[in-house]
Amino acid sequence: MAKNIQLIIGSTRQNRLGAQVADWVKKQAAQHEDLNIEVVDLLEQDLPFFNAAVSPMYAPDSSDAAQAWAEKIGNADGFIFVTAEYNRSIPASLKNAIDFLYSQWLTKPAAIVSYGWIDGGAAASKHLHDILSWVKIDIAEDQVHLKLHADILGEDGKLTDTNVAFKDYEPVLTNALKELAAHEPAEAPIAA
Repeated sequence: MAKNIQLIIGSTRQNRLGAQVADWVKKQAAQHEDLNIEVVDLLEQDLPFFNAAVSPMYAPDSSDAAQAWAEKIGNADGFIFVTAEYNRSIPASLKNAIDFLYSQWLTKPAAIVSYGWIDGGAAASKHLHDILSWVKIDIAEDQVHLKLHADILGEDGKLTDTNVAFKDYEPVLTNALKELAAHEPAEAPIAA
């Protein structure tokens, strides 16, 4: 049975490349019949700034926005996080979306695809790995760091051809997707 994987676009910034990167990831994932991909764009989710009095680790946020987000994320069998690197970390919108929930993330598998100018977003990927580990997500060993450079961008600042630009990254993405497909769910830890 195919797993329902949510491909989460973490950046909500103007002129972001996240949607183009997500399209490329989705096309690569389409080659894996055991994965059903749903794109979840945080720009469309429009989550408010998380400000609950208590961490969702101890008490779920009861706001309408949190309940809708919990239902959405709760329906996934796993995730692919597409993150930009801003100031050597992840976008605030992605951290905010993760902070809203706890139990919905537990023991689900995830792959990380980062993009950036210096090292393909490796610093953002490391920060995201730390955050996801804290909420007990099982992170694929293979992570994709897409290095941006002027040769792959058009005059409009958009990627000209993701298939050409990211061809060398296909093997590592394939490995990460295989890990998602093969992941066996673990029992969620019992709350103390």
